[in-house]
Amino acid sequence: MEITKVKITRTNSPRQLADVTITLDKCLLIKNIKLIDNGRRRFVEFSKSPRTDPNIDNPDVVPLNRQTRAYIEKTVLEQYDSYEGGGIGT
Repeated sequence: MEITKVKITRTNSPRQLADVTITLDKCLLIKNIKLIDNGRRRFVEFSKSPRTDPNIDNPDVVPLNRQTRAYIEKTVLEQYDSYEGGGIGT
């Protein structure tokens, strides 16, 4: 699995630094990843959106192990730190 694209959209919230979308292997898009700063560290948070409408399929995508989460978090943080505007593709 390789992260082939990262799109970062900065937010105006002091706690939530950005909304992030990543593409895996140029074929799987994962949206609604939040880049959070809690004052002690920065980390990614995956969507925990409630399903208010049962007719709309809103799948949750989460890493199943620490290695995958660490890989995604490291890549997103590196891209955020080098961010200069717009979206970033890796």
